[in-house]
Amino acid sequence: MSIFSNHQNNISPRMKDFQVISSFLSAHGQKKEWAKVACQLKDCGNHELIYQSLCRISRSMPAIDDVIWGNTLPKNIRQLGSGNNCYLFKPESLDNEINWLLLSLRKYKTELLYFVKLRQEVERAILLGQYDVANRMLEDTIKHIGHSIWYYEMKCVIYGAQDRFERIYELATYINKEKKDQKNGFVPYLISDLGNRSMHDVSAYEYDSSLYSRYKGARTEFQSDRYNYFLFRLNYYQHYDITSLSEVLIMESLNSISDRYCILLYILRSYLIQQPDKASLIHRYAQKMFAITHDIQLYPFLALGDVSILPNDYYNPLFVRILDAYYTGQYNSAADLCREYVLCDPSDFSVIKIYCRALLFLKNGYRPIVAQSDTFVNHIAFNIYKVMTDTDKDQSLDRLYQLSKNIYGFQIAAALDCFVRQERNASRCETLPLLSINHFDPLYTTIYSDQDSAIRYLESALPYVSDSVALSYQINRARKIVTEDTTVVAYIRNVDNAKIVFDNGEYEKALALWKVIFDQTKQYIPTAQTAVDHIFRAYVALGENSHRDAVQFFVNTYIENKSFVSKVNTKDFINGIKNTRYQGLKIGLDLLIFVFLNAENYPQKQFVLDRYCKYENVNYPSELFSKLQRQNSEKVKLFYTILLHDDILFYHYRLKSTIDVLDEKLKIISFLRNQYPDEKQYAERYTELMHELIAYRGMKKLDDSKIYVNQDDILKYELKNITDLYDRFHKLVANTTGKVYFLVDTIDWSNDEMLTNAASYSDNAVAEVSTQLFSVIRRVFLKSRFGLGTYLSTRIRHGVFEGELRSCLERLNLVYKTAGVQYVPTVYWKHEFHLDENISRQLNDSIILFSRSIDALISSFKDSVIQIHVDENDPSIGDFNYELSSKEICQAMTRIDKESSSAEDFCNRVMEYLWQITEKCLTEIRRKIHDELRPTFITYIRDLQNQICSLSSHQHLKHELDSTINNALEELSGRLAKVEKWFNRQTAKFEDFQLEDHINMAINTIGNYTGVDYELKANLRNARHYLLAEYNPSMFDLLTILFNNMLQYSKPESIRHLNIDTAILSGNVQHLHFENALPDGTDENKLNHIFENRLKSIKSLQSEGGSGLIKALNIVKYDFGNPSNTFDIVAQDGKCLVDVKFNLDNMLVNQHISFTE
Repeated sequence: MSIFSNHQNNISPRMKDFQVISSFLSAHGQKKEWAKVACQLKDCGNHELIYQSLCRISRSMPAIDDVIWGNTLPKNIRQLGSGNNCYLFKPESLDNEINWLLLSLRKYKTELLYFVKLRQEVERAILLGQYDVANRMLEDTIKHIGHSIWYYEMKCVIYGAQDRFERIYELATYINKEKKDQKNGFVPYLISDLGNRSMHDVSAYEYDSSLYSRYKGARTEFQSDRYNYFLFRLNYYQHYDITSLSEVLIMESLNSISDRYCILLYILRSYLIQQPDKASLIHRYAQKMFAITHDIQLYPFLALGDVSILPNDYYNPLFVRILDAYYTGQYNSAADLCREYVLCDPSDFSVIKIYCRALLFLKNGYRPIVAQSDTFVNHIAFNIYKVMTDTDKDQSLDRLYQLSKNIYGFQIAAALDCFVRQERNASRCETLPLLSINHFDPLYTTIYSDQDSAIRYLESALPYVSDSVALSYQINRARKIVTEDTTVVAYIRNVDNAKIVFDNGEYEKALALWKVIFDQTKQYIPTAQTAVDHIFRAYVALGENSHRDAVQFFVNTYIENKSFVSKVNTKDFINGIKNTRYQGLKIGLDLLIFVFLNAENYPQKQFVLDRYCKYENVNYPSELFSKLQRQNSEKVKLFYTILLHDDILFYHYRLKSTIDVLDEKLKIISFLRNQYPDEKQYAERYTELMHELIAYRGMKKLDDSKIYVNQDDILKYELKNITDLYDRFHKLVANTTGKVYFLVDTIDWSNDEMLTNAASYSDNAVAEVSTQLFSVIRRVFLKSRFGLGTYLSTRIRHGVFEGELRSCLERLNLVYKTAGVQYVPTVYWKHEFHLDENISRQLNDSIILFSRSIDALISSFKDSVIQIHVDENDPSIGDFNYELSSKEICQAMTRIDKESSSAEDFCNRVMEYLWQITEKCLTEIRRKIHDELRPTFITYIRDLQNQICSLSSHQHLKHELDSTINNALEELSGRLAKVEKWFNRQTAKFEDFQLEDHINMAINTIGNYTGVDYELKANLRNARHYLLAEYNPSMFDLLTILFNNMLQYSKPESIRHLNIDTAILSGNVQHLHFENALPDGTDENKLNHIFENRLKSIKSLQSEGGSGLIKALNIVKYDFGNPSNTFDIVAQDGKCLVDVKFNLDNMLVNQHISFTE
């Protein structure tokens, strides 16, 4: 295919058809010239001339006809997408392209009539799980209409539903082998992505991002057109708003006539959405198409015009009976009718939604909508029901989005995609699902911009269902009549009446009505969501005096059930109050929480937090604990919980480092943990933060190495959900062994005009999933809070690198500090040597020039060398470069998989592979420091020395400057050597530690975060030996558990008294004894019984609340590597006594014990 522009139109609309034929004949059989004349004819504007000319060509000039229309009914896969209509020209208008395509559709009326009927039946069979039936029908299509992209898409959907991914690869292999030598078409790319889209275990979100990344390499106009074609063709509901619709039609014209017809339906939808003023024109196009195909998917376009002539079968009595049963509260009947309906038409999203709502009101739980539970339609219904009933609906929405992606080419996908977006309060086009409604439905009236059209639409159904309660009700509603018709259930009447009042601008009255509805329907989440949305909007509409009420209502409702507020659009309101700097709003917890939950940027969140802290005369949120005692406890909890899980604190101007932020978060989590001891999330987050803090504070602090990745915590916190993806990869590797597939690997974007079949192919079926799995591990290795980037940032980039190299020069007064963008000279040289203004100015100019050069050098090295470049999509440039080809990734991943025994082992081995890459990066960075950075520093210093030669008249100053510069050279050389050593891998996470120091660190840490005053009597003389680094975290965990219990559960006194004693017993056994007073009146027998039960409760290891003792026992016995170790706890004589005994063999550094008798 080639594309040409700026063609001169030699076909005049005043020509006769024989003149047009003459123009074709004058091309002397050159296909490109025939294509050019055809393009001129298409754009001449005379539809009658176009029609007559094409008819004559079709009858008597088949070679030209073939160039004009290509392979409309491909007899085999080689013909699909590779016709002689491959000379394409830049389109002049979308309307010309649509009219041209309509002419071709007329030629294939019989085939298209067959296709649209079969398409409906195939979709039905697949949605109901009747895959054999669907397959048989698909094979029939080959006989009647030839090969098509649609055919192969449906095959992929079936294989995906059956989890037969190998059949998808076999299908793609067959196509790619047939296509590899062809020059034209898009078939290999389309089938490759459609196959991926149909697989259940290919994440829908990953599909979106990878598709976008894969085709964003487009640079020229033609490449951009292809890029938009792929996005539109393969991910329509993400990219329906692409404006190059003409180009999409042109590129699709290489495929079969049925494919061209299908894409035209999508084009009409986007055309209407982008240009609603063209509705009447689009309606005429739909009429022409309907005359050819009688396709029910055209009904929503036909309803844009004269509804009185809609076909009789548009009015489905069964659907109206469902509405009547639902509207009158006959929910059992409504559910039964829905099940009956779905067996005939499972593509109707409205019916599935009504079914779930009926079940909601029946309060008997979910019942499958069809007998066979493992079907698309049942999975959709089940997850919609879960969204309507569960407080946390994210998982169900993810599943629905996955399902919609798997059946993206089906009619139901439009409404399903919109439903997910609506529930997530994400951007969406409400028109798209309306254009997939192929029968009478009152919901369709929302497509009309005027009331009269909506009423005419509703009244058009009266001849068919004149006795319908729902229809009569909807007509009154369209007329804005507030009804008290008691045959309709109260909640529907109340909701619609309240909407009418709200739409009429009576906000005070609407507010009262919606509040009543909300109170009455909280158990029915969809209705409650509608009420909450209108209450919030009513408060906002009432003006500034009610804004505080809007904020308070939102926060209170969120606390009650966060799903209630999920459909409230706060964007305009949050921007409005920001622009007025929160005028009329009290800076309190309500506003803070509201902004935290809804603001899109962190500076806005930090602004209100800082303002509130200043109002309360504190510096940090942790200093608000006592001031918030009288506030609503649930709001306090939510306020601090958001601070824990959001990144707001990283923008706090007083928290200068990651350690500062962790310290603040630990204070917050300790407060929450003490306030809510039974809530598992706080205990888990406490442990997680404590480990994170240890990783910063307790690790080996050696200046000769600053390169570190906390692999243990990456596995524990960042890769805890990797198992499913790993299992998919592992299964794929196992099942493709010995099989050879031939799959699309990459696309060649280099040619601006010629689009050959420019795919490169691979015989490696695991390439894509291996890249996906590798990317996940690579990202957390580099970019997570425990990854290389975090430690690189904290230890080197953020002030440390420049501080190390600049500070010695600054101390010697050879570089100046800056104020903004200006350098501020010191008075040292002027005062020390009594310099006059002229010499002082010369010297300052030289030092400022030198300072600017040094700062630019340091900044350039830091920004271009000490940066991480993750992959081809990462704009960052740096010498920590982890970009690999898919071939390199695949080879490494399959090799590692063979060596791995589990998902955890696999992840560790992949991270070790990443370390190998890192080592190469470090070698190069060390070389650059030694061979490039060091010489450049020396050059700049020598330049400074040369510049001050002009000051030779001032001998004392010149001598002192020379001496200072020589000292600077010597010191800077040492510092550069030191910096060079930073870029080595730190192999040990923790240093070997002294037990005594660890005990002191643990008690001090816990004491700081619990806020309990205590007095410790400790005999640590027998804890002065060093233990191996590998026991560092588990020892800290053990001590944390014990000290927490001692501080929390000891006798409540103003100062709590704690005792610790240490001893070394025979056989190298370490004895730790902990003691604290029990509260007065403690039943020691009962407490000992509790201790005994908890130490036996193995299942508590995976839970929180009462689980500390069994975890401590587990650490002592198993983390310390000796099941003979003991952990005893007893309540006795008013005290709680804990004795921990563990064998020190294999735990000691150099097997040396230090103790004092």
